[in-house]
Amino acid sequence: NTGNTFADFLLGYCKRCEVSVSLAQAQFRARSQYYYIDDTWKLTPKLTLNLGLRYEYTPPWFDKTGRLVNIYAPYLDNTPNVADLSRHPVFVRIGKGDFYEGLSLRFNPAIQVARDGRLGERLVRDDRNDFAPRLGLAWSPTNRWTVRAGGGVFYSQDTGNPRFDMARNLAGRRRDEATPSLIDLTWDSPFRNLGGTVQINNPYVLGNSNGRRTPYVLQWMLNVQRELGNNLLVEVGYLGSVGRKLESLRAFNESIPGTVGSVLSRAPYPEFGRIQMVDGSGKSSYNGLSVKVEKRFSGGLTFLSGYTWARSIDNASAIRSHNGDTLFPQNSYNLAAEKALSSFHVAHRSVNSVLYQLPFGKGKRLLDHGGILNLLVGGWEFGSLFNIQSGFPVTITNGGRDVSNIGAGFDRPNQKAGQVTELPGDQRNSDRWFNTSAFELQAPGTFGNVGRNTLLSPGIVQWDASLLKTFRFLETRSLQFRFEAFNAANHANLAAPDT
Repeated sequence: NTGNTFADFLLGYCKRCEVSVSLAQAQFRARSQYYYIDDTWKLTPKLTLNLGLRYEYTPPWFDKTGRLVNIYAPYLDNTPNVADLSRHPVFVRIGKGDFYEGLSLRFNPAIQVARDGRLGERLVRDDRNDFAPRLGLAWSPTNRWTVRAGGGVFYSQDTGNPRFDMARNLAGRRRDEATPSLIDLTWDSPFRNLGGTVQINNPYVLGNSNGRRTPYVLQWMLNVQRELGNNLLVEVGYLGSVGRKLESLRAFNESIPGTVGSVLSRAPYPEFGRIQMVDGSGKSSYNGLSVKVEKRFSGGLTFLSGYTWARSIDNASAIRSHNGDTLFPQNSYNLAAEKALSSFHVAHRSVNSVLYQLPFGKGKRLLDHGGILNLLVGGWEFGSLFNIQSGFPVTITNGGRDVSNIGAGFDRPNQKAGQVTELPGDQRNSDRWFNTSAFELQAPGTFGNVGRNTLLSPGIVQWDASLLKTFRFLETRSLQFRFEAFNAANHANLAAPDT
């Protein structure tokens, strides 16, 4: 090839070729049930206890078309060409009988298929253990102090799209990859080993873990409130949580990095292409300290000011990743290397609002007059919202270059020894937000050493302001003049840098 991807494209070469024989279709049905009970006891005049229990039953989808296909992967091997066929994945279709009933395609005979009910009638087993206890306490030792504490279990059903993905398996999706040592895919011949029948070789598989458990979060909090004089309230709080069984995408047939042979020749199960599995191995933790000052409306003034200092960590932030995060691990056999700041982590965030009735005009402290003077300067109100926060984490990547040669394109580069990745604040701009010279491509056939979400994107500063006055003509008629300025300081909030 030429070494330039666009030049290769113009010459008719493909880096990756994909095709589907037909459209995916499914008719999903499910009935979910939720039950809860809670009660509150006033144990003493100053102490209140709240207890609750919630039960959720959200079964997997049942497909009325009978075309849903999942992958049964009994093992997660990480060595090429596993000889024991009992360890190889099996395509399992919903229902019982002939796997190919009503289908116009066939998979390569090397691919094991079954339609024997081994994965249940919905191909993903239900979780009947979703009990969620809750506890809350409120204690007011004096009329100016209040302490609140609580905790509970919260279940989180993820998006439904990964379940529909299984319907795409019978659409006959396949993917062939070109490699530096085997550049044979062209516009005229985009696939290898295509016979005269509609046979799918090395299919790209979309699977869900059959033994899936419902993702859940354990959450707890403690707030202390103190009422000061002049309608002023101060609150200090802590919020913590841990998440388990969180879902994300993972490759179950990932090739071993290398420069010799094709990508599939280094895969554990070479009859399959990449096996995209919705895996419930995600873990997360969050700790946040907050301070809030609130002034109830009095003397023509009310305001609310809050600040949060937090840290969120996980090894995967979503099935469909946010901008700046990666869709798959760099190495699906090493999830520990993905532990990092969450893609939605915000270390510092301050939110402030104020509404002030200007002290001019009739009935006010200054210029207490009626007539034209009051019409001009009386009754004006000023409002403002001011928010500032630090940036979101983003991941440095190789721009889709498959340097490890595993057919994925989620590689991260190496960080040069002794190089600092962040630039001083006065050197950061929209053209160069971080030290790009600190990174280099890793050696071919290897993974890079840069971690996930190691760089912070620009923060956000937003100031909105308003000025308004109400003119009252009759008891039931008024007219309001309002001037509003969004981003009043005209501050440029930069998007995440190209990583």
